Amino acid sequence: MDVKSLYTLIAAADCGSFAEAGAQLGISLSAVSLQLRGLEKETGLTLFDRRTRPPQLTEEGRSFVARAREVVVHWEALSENLSRDPARGTLRVGAVHTAVAATLPAALHRLQESRPELSVRLATGLSHDLEEQLRRRIIDCAVVTEAETETEDLTSHRITSEPLVLIAHRSVKGRDIAKILTAEPYVRFSKHARVARLIERELQRRKIAVSSRMEIDALDAVVSLVSNRLGVSIVPLNAGDAAFPETVRVLPLGSPPVLRHLAVSLRSDSAKAHLVSLLVEELRGAYSAKTAA
Repeated sequence: MDVKSLYTLIAAADCGSFAEAGAQLGISLSAVSLQLRGLEKETGLTLFDRRTRPPQLTEEGRSFVARAREVVVHWEALSENLSRDPARGTLRVGAVHTAVAATLPAALHRLQESRPELSVRLATGLSHDLEEQLRRRIIDCAVVTEAETETEDLTSHRITSEPLVLIAHRSVKGRDIAKILTAEPYVRFSKHARVARLIERELQRRKIAVSSRMEIDALDAVVSLVSNRLGVSIVPLNAGDAAFPETVRVLPLGSPPVLRHLAVSLRSDSAKAHLVSLLVEELRGAYSAKTAA
């Protein structure tokens, strides 16, 4: 039994189909099927019910997948510990769009300059989607909007806190936040984004009713729409201040500011916690330098 077959089994279980597992692992459907049949032959277990389309895990298959996950965690920990360079390896990073639009690229650049043996893979998504990928071990860590409550399976390291601000085109006059929000079309972050729920709660608390004509989950797109006089929006300041064009006004929501907390999350049993700690250090340094500038 080799670890590669266990990775294939876990991918098939998480993806729900052999084809999607193959796409995730970069191998063909026939290779997935061949590996899993070989695993069944070696263990003497019927892992999948192939009478269904796509094949479904059997009861003993689900039990074996749970044990396979434990084996993979221990194998990854052993592989990292045996490496002569503790920073050697691959770190699969997920991040919300607002982090990628701001400080994350600079932090990753410094990390790879100081640790040239470390390979980084980057994917983007919404906070809750990235946390689900963490649970499925598709990524090793995720830069997300911090959850209000922690769960036992995930560990979180806060890296910065960003004030929410109103952005509007320069042609929009005045400084009364409520008047601007009620008078202008509103560009809303995707309701599925965690930061959007924070913004919505603040609007409700202030009893401000906005007229939303557009909804999007990418910060640069929000800024572009505002810059082209298609509406106003509320965004995290430090995530995008460098990207704001001269045509965009930035107004604070009030004092004390409403804060969005960014954090790096990882599985509590992660075998790559030492690599994630390197990224956390670089991100905290990058955000501190940006705040001081």
